[in-house]
Amino acid sequence: MSKTILYILLYAAFNVSGAALIKWQLKGKSLETIGEWLKLMLNLPFVAAFMLIVFSALAFFKALSTNNFSLIIPIATGINFILTIAVGYYLFQDRLSMLSFVGFILIITGIIVLSINNQAHA
Repeated sequence: MSKTILYILLYAAFNVSGAALIKWQLKGKSLETIGEWLKLMLNLPFVAAFMLIVFSALAFFKALSTNNFSLIIPIATGINFILTIAVGYYLFQDRLSMLSFVGFILIITGIIVLSINNQAHA
């Protein structure tokens, strides 16, 4: 399971880093013209962000090859959500409502329960 977690963490780190870099590149852009889209897509940080997202997919595929589908998908999605919330909060000053915070706690609880359940059946 430790290699599986490593691949899941790589997936989440690459995915959220790529998305955050794209978000950063989108600041102040409306993307209403083809020229704006082309300028974005030919921008080196955007290309790097896209490559990070490709690497995240590769790490995700590797994680899927190591364990049960019904375990990998929820844990990977949960960790990705947690990292997304953290990056949004610290880099983009996103704020969590009380309902969002409750959802965050439920995600963490779900990951813990899935992990304990998997260890009990290993």
